[in-house]
Amino acid sequence: MAETSFYHEHCIYLPAMAGWFFFSVLLSAYNKHVFGSGELAFPCPLTLTSVHFLLQWLVSIAMTSTCEKVFGGEEVKQMPWKTFLSASVPCGCVASFDIGLSNLALVRISITFYTMIKSSAPIFVLIFAFLFKIEKITIGLVLVIVIISAGELMTVFGEIDFDLVGFILCLSSSMCSGLRWTLVQFKLQRLDPPLKTAFATMRLLSPSMFFSMVILAFCIENPIRKLPSSAYFATPEDSFKTLLIALAGGALAILMVLCEFYLILKSNAIVLMIGGIIKEMITILVGATAFHDQLDILNISGCIVVFSGVIFYKVILYFNKLEEKELYERAESLTSTLEDSKITTEDINSMEDVENFTIDDEDERLHLTEML
Repeated sequence: MAETSFYHEHCIYLPAMAGWFFFSVLLSAYNKHVFGSGELAFPCPLTLTSVHFLLQWLVSIAMTSTCEKVFGGEEVKQMPWKTFLSASVPCGCVASFDIGLSNLALVRISITFYTMIKSSAPIFVLIFAFLFKIEKITIGLVLVIVIISAGELMTVFGEIDFDLVGFILCLSSSMCSGLRWTLVQFKLQRLDPPLKTAFATMRLLSPSMFFSMVILAFCIENPIRKLPSSAYFATPEDSFKTLLIALAGGALAILMVLCEFYLILKSNAIVLMIGGIIKEMITILVGATAFHDQLDILNISGCIVVFSGVIFYKVILYFNKLEEKELYERAESLTSTLEDSKITTEDINSMEDVENFTIDDEDERLHLTEML
């Protein structure tokens, strides 16, 4: 029993978290390799990303339609259009902005510097959590924001090949990421009936993600003009290779999103934030080893400071849980005491009524005695 309790309290998210780490790091490496200016340099990153979103939409429809009871298709089918749009449109648009800006940033900056800037997402998570009144502003949380911000500044000043446009794109993506985590959880938790599976969540959000990304792609990249004349579609063989590249990225994205949505449905923004930082640290190691990104002392120190801020937040969360648990136990104890006190008071009041009746109605008692 103790082992089950420990697992459900501390390890219940580990399988999904491990999958999120693995597929997310692979997807980041894929995006850098395909979109990076020094790599394959695909000319239309947003267009290829919209293909990934389309694959997510098609897969989610197929899974939730063929096995409705298993993958939760009934909840989405029976959802009123107003509810569907109010959840899908804002969450899907923010998610597409986050991913689109990230992929555009990877064209210009290294995967290591990209990951360091994306580590600022907890700042925006907390800010939006304050705005949505999910979290209360405390001195501890303000210190967390200050510590992580200081670490981010250290990583920026330590970057050797600093690119301002890439930095702005990545920081904007980080802001959208913070809004995305908070908004998605805020909207999904209010659905009635709630979504029970990651495939149902994917089916809800992927249409808006796809259409908003297509609009961005046509406005920014003009794929109709660029792609036909590119080397990726020069021959049927090149077109087939491009299709395989798109399918590989789509598969990685689907697997990562399934793990991500599971965590959103089953956990909370704090678990996602902590897991996200660990994931980003692993991505930095991949960037340094696989892509030979250069790190100096200031970069490494900034990462350590950011990670320290996350650990500090974890400590605050732990003590807050202990305090909430203690308050809950006190409330239960007080409720039980009040119920016992109420029963005792009612008994005392009944006895007093009997005594009062005997004393106050002495004349009536004498009258009844005379009648007998």
